[in-house]
Amino acid sequence: MKEKNPVVVPDDGLEKWKGYTLADLRYQRAINHVRMEMERERLANSMTRLNDMKSKFTLPGNGLLQKVFAGFSIFDYALLAITTGKQIRKVYRFFKK
Repeated sequence: MKEKNPVVVPDDGLEKWKGYTLADLRYQRAINHVRMEMERERLANSMTRLNDMKSKFTLPGNGLLQKVFAGFSIFDYALLAITTGKQIRKVYRFFKK
């Protein structure tokens, strides 16, 4: 991205910006494309590792419980825990009175 013409520096010491050339724009576009591809690969690898970890923690057998828990994500487990906790809290408060 070096310019073929020398940059003329005015008396105040600031360079006049001439803008980007088409080659500069193409180079920046190629760099951004490579960055996006690397990020896609990183995300794909992390999803593969997550699925591998999830398969390690499955329950043995082909029972109904395994089929139910296989369909849940981590977010579903969190919501289930919160709602169960709320119900237990209500029952505890009822009997505490």
